[in-house]
Amino acid sequence: MKTIRITRQGFPNHGQHSWPSYFKFILSKKYNVILDPINPDIIIQTDLCNDSTKVDSYTNHLPTYFNASDKNKKFIYISGEAADFHSGLINNDNCWSLGYQKFSHPRYLRQPSCVLDVWTLFDEARVVDSPLNWLTQKRNFEQISKRNNKFCCITQSSNVEYRGKVFDKLTEYKTVDSSGPWRQNLSGNETLNKYQWINPIYTGRMDGLTYREKIEFFKKYKFNIAIHLTNTDYIVQEKIYHSFFSGCIPIFFGNKYILEEGFNPDSFINLHDYSDLNSFLELVKNIDNDQNLYKKYIESPIFINNKLPEYFDFDYTLSFLEKIIEA
Repeated sequence: MKTIRITRQGFPNHGQHSWPSYFKFILSKKYNVILDPINPDIIIQTDLCNDSTKVDSYTNHLPTYFNASDKNKKFIYISGEAADFHSGLINNDNCWSLGYQKFSHPRYLRQPSCVLDVWTLFDEARVVDSPLNWLTQKRNFEQISKRNNKFCCITQSSNVEYRGKVFDKLTEYKTVDSSGPWRQNLSGNETLNKYQWINPIYTGRMDGLTYREKIEFFKKYKFNIAIHLTNTDYIVQEKIYHSFFSGCIPIFFGNKYILEEGFNPDSFINLHDYSDLNSFLELVKNIDNDQNLYKKYIESPIFINNKLPEYFDFDYTLSFLEKIIEA
């Protein structure tokens, strides 16, 4: 079995262990994978903030910065935000990328970061025994309707104008509970505190525990506002998946092509369908007051015909990674 040495670069010192661990898991299906921050063959790279003077808790080593000019190294760029996955491929034939954008290039794979967020629910949050099965299992309406008996929730830190308009429109009908810090109206144990997990005793699980706490909060509500920071074509992030996992009906905005991912339009509210928020609010009222309509949304498969997008297939990713290794 061929040995492949990997490391990561550009990640926060204390978190996001699941993202490189996903690639390590996939590669381990065919290769002997060793974490090597000094002399790696492959660098999993992103562009988040980190501190070069502090140890990276994933590699247990001070961050080492590798440059694409080193043609003995291979770089894989990923990002969970709106990003450019194409430019880095132009001048560096030892660079590859995986992202949400739709374009064709031999060193690019379309795989939105939601794949990594779903993996985190399994790998770090440990809220499922299998990483993907829950996406196609029929949801238990009786259980969900008894548990998720409050109206609507959100947890968010950034301020987005459109999100505020949706929040205000919903509050014309009922109070929307916000755990904060944006529009926070809850206090005490009802709030979320992601910073409590930034502690060495939680190393390797910080993001997962943050996800777990958020999901436990969402599980009290019928609806969840799942609006992205940016309205970006083809991007698919964690918000809609966390809503679904929690048994909420996602109120989604942030990618007008979201249905191209295979999502079932009967399973969530797509704000891109509404130029008039009054019509949107009428739908919410109808769902809230019609048990049969509510049941229809909860019991509808998340994806049409229960068919997951191909980018969730481990072999889909492995095939691309093999090309990188053999290049």
